[in-house]
Amino acid sequence: MKILYISKSIIPSRTANSIHVMKMCQAFADNGHEVVLLAPNTKNKYEEGVEDVYEYYGVKKNFEIKKLWHPDIIGGAIIYTLSIFFYLLFTKNFNLVYGRFLQGCYVATFLRNRVIFESHESILDMKKLRYFVFKQLIKSKSFEKLTVISQALKNIYLEKKFLNNVKIQVAHDGADEVPNLENKTKLFGDEENLKVGYVGHLYKGKGMEIINSIAGKLNDEVDFHVIGGTERDINFWKKEIKHKNVFFYGHISHKEVSNYIDALDICLLPNQKIVRPHGGKDTKINISGYTSPLKLFEYMSHKKPMIASDFPVIREVLNEKNSILVDCDDIEGWVSSIQKLRDLKNREVIANQALDDFYKFSWKNRAANVIEN
Repeated sequence: MKILYISKSIIPSRTANSIHVMKMCQAFADNGHEVVLLAPNTKNKYEEGVEDVYEYYGVKKNFEIKKLWHPDIIGGAIIYTLSIFFYLLFTKNFNLVYGRFLQGCYVATFLRNRVIFESHESILDMKKLRYFVFKQLIKSKSFEKLTVISQALKNIYLEKKFLNNVKIQVAHDGADEVPNLENKTKLFGDEENLKVGYVGHLYKGKGMEIINSIAGKLNDEVDFHVIGGTERDINFWKKEIKHKNVFFYGHISHKEVSNYIDALDICLLPNQKIVRPHGGKDTKINISGYTSPLKLFEYMSHKKPMIASDFPVIREVLNEKNSILVDCDDIEGWVSSIQKLRDLKNREVIANQALDDFYKFSWKNRAANVIEN
């Protein structure tokens, strides 16, 4: 099958959505499909210093990336949408259009392409124009189904009764299977100390407040390693956190992150009750109730014991056997959970179960499920 993936992700960039898009395109190709990825040509937003986009994301060069014009101006998305329309108008040999860019998927239906739209956004948070376009998309005879990242998000969509007859598939995020779990980066701190880590962005709601609180209570034999974040957020937290057992590594390319996770003994997912979307510091949108964090699956794929905030959406994947779940505000609960996992046997029991449970969430399996089921 020849698949066109329509994205609005800036590639290359540090965003989780760009990682998701690149991994899914690789997975479609791994499953035997011919894949073309459309992405916006917005050069002033690209991650600097990236010579090979595929290598930056740690993906195979088994799919084509095509950039279409998207000027960095008000109304730039309209121009990008028109670029997609004309691209499809003159390239008519795709068997399926799959995408996360709503307007792009909508115009694809005009040309009678089979379309699957993937949403990581609550319908309740859509602005009027997006809401209108979404309603038009699902009315099209060329529209096949909606893919969402959690059962919680599906339930939000189903609150709108007009979606009762629309096929909605839940496909949680994923991670790559890791062939070698021994490529460990040398971390800062005492080699003999327990190595507890967090991977991801550091903006409000991601849980750095928790790490700050628990690090001070475990500063004798536990080191905390924070991988990721923007320079601005790192500088903020370096001023806030005075503990000498907290180490920051800054942004690491996705390809290299695996080696840092391998070096950890315990991984943290300390999401809070309010989590803003990336770049959404001035928005009231809260994704905490329906998010599907990439790091969750990456921790599992690396066979790591995880301590995570106990939310219903997190329990769609995690449970008391493959993780330790703690109330997000329970500082003593986080501390006691880490102390419990000082015991290697306790860590191994949870880690083994996490890896066993992970395989159905591999990118390759996800890519097969979203187009075959």
